[in-house]
Amino acid sequence: MTPDQLKCIQLRDCFYAGYSMPQYCIDRGIKNPLIVSYDSNFLWELFIQFRYDKRIFPKFKLLTGEPANVAYSVACVLGAVRFDRIDPNDISTCDKILVLTTNRNPMFPKEKTVYFDELLSQFIRYVYVERPLYHYVCRHKDIKVIVTPGLVLRDSEYATENEKKYLKKNVFVLRNELRGRGQNILQTRFDEFGYTNDEVYAILALSGAKTNQDGTTDLLDNPHPLVRTEKGKRMTAHQEGDYQHTIWCMGTCIFYGIGSPYDKTIESYLQQILNENGHEWRVENESQFYAGRYQDIFYNLERLPVKEGDIVLICLQNLRADKLPYFDCLHMFDRPHDYGEVFADAGHINERGNQIYARKFYEYLVENDFFRQYEYSGIPEDFPSVHQYGIVGNCGGGVSQQNQPELEEYKEKLRKLRPAVGSIVMNCNPFTLGHRYLIEYAAGCVERLYVFVVEEDRSIFPFADRIELVRKGTSDLKNVTVLPSGKFIISSLTFEGYFNKSQLQESTVDPSMDVELFGKEIAPALGITVRFAGEEPLDKVTRQYNETMARILPKYGVEFRVIPRKETEGGVISASRVRMLLEEGDLEEVSKLVPPTTLEYLKEKIVGNGKF
Repeated sequence: MTPDQLKCIQLRDCFYAGYSMPQYCIDRGIKNPLIVSYDSNFLWELFIQFRYDKRIFPKFKLLTGEPANVAYSVACVLGAVRFDRIDPNDISTCDKILVLTTNRNPMFPKEKTVYFDELLSQFIRYVYVERPLYHYVCRHKDIKVIVTPGLVLRDSEYATENEKKYLKKNVFVLRNELRGRGQNILQTRFDEFGYTNDEVYAILALSGAKTNQDGTTDLLDNPHPLVRTEKGKRMTAHQEGDYQHTIWCMGTCIFYGIGSPYDKTIESYLQQILNENGHEWRVENESQFYAGRYQDIFYNLERLPVKEGDIVLICLQNLRADKLPYFDCLHMFDRPHDYGEVFADAGHINERGNQIYARKFYEYLVENDFFRQYEYSGIPEDFPSVHQYGIVGNCGGGVSQQNQPELEEYKEKLRKLRPAVGSIVMNCNPFTLGHRYLIEYAAGCVERLYVFVVEEDRSIFPFADRIELVRKGTSDLKNVTVLPSGKFIISSLTFEGYFNKSQLQESTVDPSMDVELFGKEIAPALGITVRFAGEEPLDKVTRQYNETMARILPKYGVEFRVIPRKETEGGVISASRVRMLLEEGDLEEVSKLVPPTTLEYLKEKIVGNGKF
C-alpha cells in the first residue's frame, strides 16, 4: 500500500465521522477548488460527495501517466491529464488547489496549494480533536478539558544503553517471551522494581476489552492484585471517602499503566499527591486499549458522570486543539535528565515515569489555577452543530428528547405566522398573456412574489430583452419583483436538459440538482415558502421538472402549487405558439396572445428587422 493510499483510508475515516470534503471547503471559504489525484476511485468518490452536496462545484483532474490506464467512464467525466500538463487556466481561475498526493508540483502556486499530508492533518485535527471536544466543552461549560500528547522515547546521542534496547524491542515482545519461557527465569527491564517473571507477565498482559453496541469500550474484569480491573475500568489506589470533584483520565496504554501495578499508575500517584496536599479530589482511570482509535475515547467521554468543576484529561497522541488547555509533556523525558530509567519501551513509561508525570501534571494544575477558577478563552460559540461520536454539537443549550414534540408543535404555529412569499421561474421566450396570467394568479396568493427570469442566453430572444418585457408587462403588480435567475436556477450548470427539450421529449431527465439547490439555498435566502408553476399538458421535459419539484421542495419547507394554463380559442397560450405565428407572419393572431408591451417590441425589433 502506497503512502497516498493509506492517506485515502484515513481521510475516509473522517468522512465516516461526518465531515465531508464539501464541508471542509465551506468552512474555509473555498468557493472554487481544483481537486487533483492519481487515485481514480477516490477522486470519483469526492466527485459524488460534491454532486450530492450541491453547494460547491469544483473542477477535478485525474492525474495519470498514461490516460489509457484509467477507467474510461471516470476519465470521461473527470478528465485524465498528466501531472505536468494541467491547464494553467484551471490553476489561475481556482481559489485553492487540493492535491491528493504528497508529490509536489512546481507549477502549483504555494500560496493556494494544499497537498495531501497537510490536508489530512487538517482533517484529523478537526475531526478527532477540535470538533468533538469543542462541542463537549460548549455543552459542559463548567467542566475543564485538558489535552495532552503521548510520550515517545527519542533516539539521541544521550540515550542510555537500555533505551537503545527498548527502541528495538517493545514490552509486547517481552510479554510473548515470558509466555513461552517454560521454567526459565528471564531478565526483564522491570527487575529493578523487584517483580517476578509471573508478576511482570501479569502487568503486561493486563486484561482484555469489549466494545459495546453504542461504541463505548469496557475492560474485562481481572482480579489479579497487581492489575485490578473492575466494572469495565482499572482501579485507582489511595482513593479516600470524601471528595468534591473528580479528575477523569482518558487515553491509551500510558494512562492505562501497562507495565505498572494498579497502585503505581499515573492516576494512583496523582491521587496520592492530591491527598498529601489537602485536595478533596478523586482521580479515576478511564483509559482503555484505544491504540489511536480516538473515536472510542469520545464514545466513552460522553458517558462520564461529570459534575460541575470536574477536570477531564485526554491523551490524544500528538494532536491538540488551540483553544483548549494543553499539558505539553511531549519532551518531558528527552535526554539528558537525571530521572533514571523512565521508559519501558519506545511508547510506554514505567512506574518511575508515572510518578514523575503525575507530579508534573499536578504542578501544571496548580500553576494554571485549575483547582479554582480556570477560564477558557476563545471557544467558538457558533461552532457548527453536528452529531459525532455520540456528542451532540449544541453550543447554545439544548432541548431534551422528551420536550422535542412540544418544540416542533410550537415551531409549526410560528411558521403559520410567516408572511407568504412565493416564487415562479420563467423563460418568457417571449413574454405572453399566459405568463402574465400565471404571475397575476400567483401574486394574488402571496404577500410577495419573486419572478425569476432564466438568465442563460440559450433562447431566441436575448435575456436582456426577455427580463425587460416581463418587468414592463407586470409593472402594475405592486407585490411582484422580477429578478434574473443567475447560474443557479435553470442553467446549464444545474439543468442542462432544459435547453435541449425538443430532443429529450421521449427521454427521462433528472432536474433534481436544480430543484435541490433551489430548496436548500435559494428559497431560504428570500424566505420563499411556495413555488408556483404552470401545468404542462404538452412539454414532457417541463412536466418531469414539475413532478420533481412536487417531490423535493416540501422537504425544505417550500410548498409547490400548479396553476392551470390560460387558454384561448386556439388552445393553451404558449411562447412556442407565439414563435410559430411569428414565423407565419400572423401578427394579428400574435396580438391576441401577448401584452401590448410585448407586441410593440415584436413589431419593432423582431418583425421590423426581419428576424422572423
